[in-house]
Amino acid sequence: MTLLADAASVAGVADGAQAGDAQVTAPPSGGIHRLPLKAGSRAAVQSAVDAAVAAAGAPDLVVLSVMPAISQQLTELADLPEAAWHESVREALRTTLHILQAIGPAMADRGGTVVFLAPSLSLVGCRGLVPLTTALEGQRGLMKSVARQWGHRGITLNWIAVTPGTLSPALAAAPLAIKADAVPVALGRGLELGSEVAPVIVFLASAAGRKITGATLCLDGGEWMLP
Repeated sequence: MTLLADAASVAGVADGAQAGDAQVTAPPSGGIHRLPLKAGSRAAVQSAVDAAVAAAGAPDLVVLSVMPAISQQLTELADLPEAAWHESVREALRTTLHILQAIGPAMADRGGTVVFLAPSLSLVGCRGLVPLTTALEGQRGLMKSVARQWGHRGITLNWIAVTPGTLSPALAAAPLAIKADAVPVALGRGLELGSEVAPVIVFLASAAGRKITGATLCLDGGEWMLP
């Protein structure tokens, strides 16, 4: 809603719809063009991105969060089926790559900002969520490499880590790593996504914010502090 308050044109592309369902329609009362993404091939992702660009225009800001539902299920590594590993890790990374390949040309002429939104647990590891933490760290490495490659085009990429339950209720009970000391969450709680994290994302897309690229920002209220 922060972007809508600034009269921005917003397109939301989400997984879960069948291929061929992408119909560009007028946005609902909320003002967001909601479009489906059928991940699995570069062509399908490109089609979804093209539909979003047609609906809302070439993007100045892209926010990505790629976490397959299967990767959010607590499973001991020894019990993890190989197919689940491939879907959780390989397909998540492939989808992320395809999205970047699709949005790159759309942002090449005017520059822009890409922000990855992810749970902070990938920074410290989490028992039972090895596939998810592996996929997220792979995405974070990809983010940094692409930031170096696209910087001369005026395109910045950054990573925002938030309290796990903020992004998915399935992660609220994740067994996070135990700290060696009893230091509390610095701000007393995790940050609210809409009113507290979203303004930071908007800042990263501003003229001043686009001086930052390839960075990892931990917006979990100070629970984990990066060195």
